[in-house]
This record gives sequence, structure tokens and C-alpha cells, in this order.
Amino acid sequence: MRNRRAFVKGSAAFTATLAVLSAPDVWAGDLVICKSCGREAKEGETKCSRCGEALPQPRPAPTATPAEAPAVDVPAEVLKMAAAAVEGNYRLAKEVEEAKQPALALYYFQSAMALMRLLPPNHFPKEVGDALLNGRVRTLQMVMTGQAKCRICNGTGKYQMDMSKTDPAGTIKAVSGVPCKACNGRGGIPGMADVPQAKAALLQGRSDFERRQMLAGEVRLGRLFVPAAMEKMMSPPQRALVMTGMQVPCDSCQGTARQVCTTCRGTRWIKCTFTGCRNGEIDLPKTKDVITTKRLNEEVTTKCPRCTGFGEITCGQCNGNGSVACQKCSGSGVADRCQRCTGTGTQECSKCKGTGNVKGTPCGDCGGGGVSLCTSCRGEGVRVR
Repeated sequence: MRNRRAFVKGSAAFTATLAVLSAPDVWAGDLVICKSCGREAKEGETKCSRCGEALPQPRPAPTATPAEAPAVDVPAEVLKMAAAAVEGNYRLAKEVEEAKQPALALYYFQSAMALMRLLPPNHFPKEVGDALLNGRVRTLQMVMTGQAKCRICNGTGKYQMDMSKTDPAGTIKAVSGVPCKACNGRGGIPGMADVPQAKAALLQGRSDFERRQMLAGEVRLGRLFVPAAMEKMMSPPQRALVMTGMQVPCDSCQGTARQVCTTCRGTRWIKCTFTGCRNGEIDLPKTKDVITTKRLNEEVTTKCPRCTGFGEITCGQCNGNGSVACQKCSGSGVADRCQRCTGTGTQECSKCKGTGNVKGTPCGDCGGGGVSLCTSCRGEGVRVR
């Protein structure tokens, strides 16, 4: 019984072999084999040189068949999505700037400039880069520009008349219809915004930017937000290039590059320093006269020539701005560079030691590039706060 089963199996294998050998055309790779005697035919022969049997025709070239989608060219795809992101951020920046939200527009301009670092220099016209840079400068100036309340009219914009000579009960009276000479009736003097006010505006703009980008379905990349598909395909050097392009503000001034003046404490004014000035008045020198009583309308004091009777003068330390350059960032508005990576955001991969492979296989940490994100600043290029 066992021998019968073996015979059946052997017969089946022999039958399959005969079926192959009896096929009308026999090839072995690119070689033509005679189906009669099994001799290998030479190139160009139509008949077997041994038995004279007609040889099969050369194997036709295989026809192209639909194959699976080719692997995505990661750099090209990243560049394509980066260009779309730059255009989107620029469009949103213009929209919110027109809506009188300069702090929010500032972060959209910065985001577009950071993403533009991935693109070749000639991808966009030069005018696009200039527009982004000018937009960033313009919106930051709008945030930092404010109006200080006029100290002469106390923000009323009305002329202040001294009534002390005619009305002892009231010394100053606002005159309706006559503008204040100091502020021309505006009630304030244009200048730099108060530092706390500017910091609050930038923090609110940053919060609005993050909320809008997260609602749009984008993912965080440092201080940036990019499409999720783009974030997955980016290499460590590309991530660092983008993240270092988005400036991290100084944690003391929050990017305003200013701090409150310690001399005037942000009020922009200090007490008049003119010799003899007391609340804006100076005593007149006494004349040698036998009369000791004050005559009618006789002046015993006069207005200080420096403060013109106001009693305060503009702070010389801050030039009346109420703020000076931030001491921590030296007025740059950005955080200090990372000491480990010197601001590049990258370092040699610690797993493969920069070779790109581990035991003959691509390194899983750096993707075979030999470069990874800086472990100290996490790719942002600034000192850890």
C-alpha cells in the first residue's frame, strides 16, 4: 500500500514534468531550449542544430501591467506642502491684519517666513519674501505703538486755564472748545505702547494663533503648526530648519524687546529737577522795600522755565517712552541660543554616531541621515527656559 502511494506521487510528478517538456514553447530565462532534444539554441537560430526541430520564437517582451503606486518622493512632497502652507499663512495674515488684529497677523507672517526656509530661493518671486518681511515688521510696530495720556489736560484734550488769580477756590479749569496745546486736543501723545499692554497683546495673539491652527487640523512642530502628513515625512534637519526659523521670544519681554523704565516706572514723567522748582513754581527774589504786605496782584512766584508750571518733566532715561531695552535679551526680543547646538537645532545622532546605520541597517532614530534633533533645545535652537 505504501509502495502504491509512492508510485502515485511519482507518477504525478513525472506527468507534471512531461507537461512542461511537451509545452509548445520552452524558455529558460532569456535562453531558447529545443523541446525535442533539450539542446540550448544559439542566438538567431530558427532550427535546432542537433535534431533539426523547429525552435520556438524568442519570448515576447512582457507587457506593462498596472503596478502599485510608487513610493512618495518625500523631499518633493514636503516642498509641495510647504509652498501651500506658505501661501495659506500669508493669506490668513493679510485677512487678520485687515481685521485690525496685528498681533495675530504677526504670528502668521512669522510662520510663513519659517516654512519658506524649506523652499529653494527661486520658488517664489522676490516680492513675496519682501512682503512677508515687511508684514512682520509692520504688524510688530502696530503692536508696539500706543498713545500716552496727556499729563497737561489729563486726557481730556481741553485747554487748562489757571484761575488762581481770580478764583482762589479753583486753580485749574478746563475750557471747552479750546484744544490743549500739549496734545492738540487728542488727549494723548503718540508713542510706544506700555510694555505690559504690548506683552498682553502678543500673548493673546499667540493664543489665538495656536487655537486657530489646531482647529484647522494642523499639528505642532515646535512653535509652528504644519499639516500632519507633512510633519510625518520631514527629516530631522528639515524639522530643525523650520523650527529655528520661528523665533522663540525672550521669556522676560515676550518679544517686545522692551522693559519698564526703572526711573519713571513706566509713567514717562519724573519730578522737575530745576533748582527751586516746587510743583512748577519758583519763588521770586524779594526786593528791598519797606512795604512788608503783599500788594494787589503782586507776584511772589513764577512758573518754572523747565516744566512750565507743570512740576514734572519727561523722563530722560527712557526719553518719555516709559520703557527701555530689555536687559535680558539686550533688546533683541528673542531667547538666547542653545549652547549645545549653537542655534542649529541639530546634533550628531547618538545612536549611530553620525554614520546613519547600525549593524548594516539604517538607523531608526535619524532615518539614516546621521543627524538628529538637539536633545537640549529639541530643535528650536534656543536655550531651554
